[in-house]
Amino acid sequence: MSNQINQILMIAYYFPPLGGAGVQRSSKFAKYLARQGWQVRVVS
Repeated sequence: MSNQINQILMIAYYFPPLGGAGVQRSSKFAKYLARQGWQVRVVS
């Protein structure tokens, strides 16, 4: 088996340092994916 790195590019209109519920949702989802072994990149 190969050691494949899972990568994801998130495009988020709202992301920290802004405030609000939408910001928290995208931020926590990115952190969750990183804990699951994904390499996360965010464009906002």
